[in-house]
Amino acid sequence: MGRSSAQSSVGAALDIVADQWTLLIIRDLFAGVSTWKGLSDSLVISPATLKRRLDLLIAAGCVTRNQEAGKKQVRYKLTAKGFELFPFLMAAREWQLRWDARPEARVTNWHHSCGQVLRCTPFCRSCGEAVRSGEVVLDDKALPGNDAVIPARRYRYVPAKPEKGNSTRAAQRPKVVDVLGESRTTAVMAALLRGIHRFDAIQQFTGLPPATVSSRLRRIQLLGLGHTRLYQENPDRALYQPSAAGRDLLSLSLQLMQWGNKWLAGSIQVRTQAIHRPCGQPLESVMRCEHCHTEVTYDSVTNRS
Repeated sequence: MGRSSAQSSVGAALDIVADQWTLLIIRDLFAGVSTWKGLSDSLVISPATLKRRLDLLIAAGCVTRNQEAGKKQVRYKLTAKGFELFPFLMAAREWQLRWDARPEARVTNWHHSCGQVLRCTPFCRSCGEAVRSGEVVLDDKALPGNDAVIPARRYRYVPAKPEKGNSTRAAQRPKVVDVLGESRTTAVMAALLRGIHRFDAIQQFTGLPPATVSSRLRRIQLLGLGHTRLYQENPDRALYQPSAAGRDLLSLSLQLMQWGNKWLAGSIQVRTQAIHRPCGQPLESVMRCEHCHTEVTYDSVTNRS
């Protein structure tokens, strides 16, 4: 995940989804919430913030705003482009279940068509083997002559807070939303996942100012996604490395990469291709049910929340 100084397929995808409120809106749209009131009640979000995020999703072609003739009710629905974010959403949900043990954290209660509570694992479509961190090689290829590059969206990072009197909402927000909900953090995390461990190299990869890189590295450690190892003293020099939870973000990154390569080809400068080391083939990562081992699609799941 993340972006280098040239816009990549994952970076372009994160410019759409890497925001705390946007992630929660997408989650609720998949869960069947379709009205302004429904989203407002579910998220406890200010009208201005909700409008801005919905407008951005509509502009990105992921959501439509529909009003039936003769009716006042407006409904927001995912487009085909929006629906294909479902594997990413399931990878994010799986990460949440693995790495945030808080019982109060809100997770959509998806069940698979086999009858089991949904738990899923990424597999390589070519060889049928599970995809593990350390077995994936990422190859970036420049796309010359692309003049349709969309400038990266910038949000000032402010942790999402519930309205006064609704303090339980903060505890209910999934940790994965805090992890993915700020694009500069995901850019720095991308460097760590690619084996870039030194501060200057991380700065070069991300194109971010040193102070921003430093603050995001601290945030990554606070979130439990990485740690440091001192390799030199006087002056101190540290290597920054992903934790097990950080390495497990690879599954989410692969899903965003695939979605970005398909849907955002006209707005990227760098196309990222993954190779699965065990079989040597270009990697198409698919999410499979851990119980019946069939591919997880939106049509194969039911929300029982």
